[in-house]
Amino acid sequence: MSIFVKDGVLYVSGAQDKLRKKGKEIPKFLDDYTLLDIETTGLRPYKDRITELGAIKVRNNQIVDKYSNLTIYPKSNRVPKFITELNGITEEKIMTEGIPIKEAMSEFRDFIGDDIIVGYNVNFDLNFIYDAVEKFHLKQLNNDYVDVMRFARTYYPRERHNRLIDCMQRAGIAQVEQHRGLDDSIDTKKVYDDFRENFTDDLLEKMREQIKNVDLVNEKLTPQQLGMRNPIRNKNIVFSGHIHMDVDEAHQMIDNMAGQNQDSVDSATNYLIMGDHDFFMRDNEDLNRARQLIKNGSRIKRLSESFFLSMLDDWARN
Repeated sequence: MSIFVKDGVLYVSGAQDKLRKKGKEIPKFLDDYTLLDIETTGLRPYKDRITELGAIKVRNNQIVDKYSNLTIYPKSNRVPKFITELNGITEEKIMTEGIPIKEAMSEFRDFIGDDIIVGYNVNFDLNFIYDAVEKFHLKQLNNDYVDVMRFARTYYPRERHNRLIDCMQRAGIAQVEQHRGLDDSIDTKKVYDDFRENFTDDLLEKMREQIKNVDLVNEKLTPQQLGMRNPIRNKNIVFSGHIHMDVDEAHQMIDNMAGQNQDSVDSATNYLIMGDHDFFMRDNEDLNRARQLIKNGSRIKRLSESFFLSMLDDWARN
């Protein structure tokens, strides 16, 4: 039994089936790949929707094919105002120009094929695409991938922001980001190619060293290993219900990642982590206590084990 990160991928004995079975990050320059970018209604794959799929297929470092489609869902296609202000995508535009999400995802999955995937902050896109592929019973998306943002963080280590638009402006590629799937895919390739021209072997080695390889149970993590987006740091955490992880190991992981274990829920609890099917239990004291405290103003987040492990996997891949 163990909980560890190898080559940026989280492994959890007893609960591995609760994680997305995505590929691993390949930090290198490629000549043949599919580069993708999606637009969404928000940041949460479990709640928000894909509004647009965009991608380019690259062979011998040249674009040989393109994919772009807006996506229509069976129920709501409402687009938040701030998203429309960002990229111009409206519900009317989706309904007029889009195709059904199931058809779009089938086409998109075929377009990707077995290619290594390239993208900017691509783990965000992969979470949405992976879940949609699973929903429609398409070929599992377990392709390895290159995250161009990893190159940016290595090349510009002192910069506070390393967004796509920041890299575009620094390299003189463009001053404005379109926030549209196909346009951003093409711009990301330009940024990737700019790094290709300017990276040294030392920078490549430094970037590869940033991929996490840590034992989360048997060693205390350093601040450098924890990074800036550790979801456990300074969080008070309670495990309750039917947890598939080894709970003793989970407690040790929380301690090693600068969190605090609690025996039971109180007003200081940040996360109550429960089995995936435990949220309708009436006899769980922790859950009932959390419900009452939330009514009284406490900010306790009730997380399923799968959701919690997904948070950890996103951190591992960051």
